[in-house]
Amino acid sequence: MRVIIDSDAATEIDDLYAIALALLSPERFEIGGFVAAHYGDSGGPDGISKSVTAIETIMDKAGLAGKLPVKPGSHPFRYSRVAEESEGVDFIIERAMASDPKNPLWVVSLGPATNLASAWLKQPAIKDRMVAFWHGRTRWPKQAWNYNAYNDVKAVRILFASDLPFVLFDTGTHLVCPMEESAQKIAPFGPLGRYLHEYRYRREWFQSPGKGFFDLGDIAALLDPACVKSEIVPAPSIEWDMTYLHDKPHGQLLRIHDIDRDRAFGLLFERLASSESRGSEFRL
Repeated sequence: MRVIIDSDAATEIDDLYAIALALLSPERFEIGGFVAAHYGDSGGPDGISKSVTAIETIMDKAGLAGKLPVKPGSHPFRYSRVAEESEGVDFIIERAMASDPKNPLWVVSLGPATNLASAWLKQPAIKDRMVAFWHGRTRWPKQAWNYNAYNDVKAVRILFASDLPFVLFDTGTHLVCPMEESAQKIAPFGPLGRYLHEYRYRREWFQSPGKGFFDLGDIAALLDPACVKSEIVPAPSIEWDMTYLHDKPHGQLLRIHDIDRDRAFGLLFERLASSESRGSEFRL
C-alpha cells in the first residue's frame, strides 16, 4: 500500500504512536513521505514547523533519520474555494498524479483536512489516483464535531463535498493503554519504544488510563482491516456548525465505526518486539 501520512504530530501523543506503527510495518506500507499539518489556534503559526520536528524525531528514534521526506503543509483555509498553497500540498499532488489508478496513493490524514482539501481543489484529477483517509472521530450521525474538524471547518466541508474516494475513520476513543502495559510492552524495545513510553511523562493526561491513542487506530485499520467494523454510507453535506445534512449527500464514503483495541495495540507490541530482535534500523 503506497501511503503519505499527513499529521499534526506536535499536538498529541497519538500521532507519534501511529507513525511508529507505520514505520514498523514495511511489509504493508510503502511510505512515500510525510506532510506536517497545522493544529489550529493552539499551535499558532509555528504549529506546522513543530509538527515537522515531531515527525523527524520519531523517524530518528526508529533509525530512519533523513530517509523519508517531511514536507510542511498548509495553514487553515481563508477562502472556501481557494487552495492553501504549501510544499506538502504540492507533494501530495505530485505523488498522486504519478500513481497508477489501479494502485492509488493513500493519503492518511491524522489531523485537519486542510492538506487533503487543498490538494483536491488545486488538482481535481487526483480523484482517480488517490484515496483520502481522514481521522474524524465525529458525533455521527449528528455532527462532524472533532478537534480535527473545528481546526479547519472549511476544509472538512470541502472534503465531504469532493469526489475523492473517501474513508472516514470515525472511532478510536477507547484505544487506551495503561502505564503498566506500556512499561512492559513498549518501553523495553529499543530507542523507539523508550521514546514512546517516556513521552507520556510530558503531560499528566498522557499517563491517564483513560487517555485515548486515537490515531494509532487509523494505521492499525490499514494494516489489519479485520480489526475494524465499517459501513458504506452516503457522504453527507456539512453545515458551518458541523451538523451533518444527510438529505444532501455527495456520493458515498466508507465509515469505520469500531476497532478492536487489543488487536490494534497488539500490532504495535508485536512489531516493536520484532524490530528489537532485528536491530535498530528498519528496512523501507
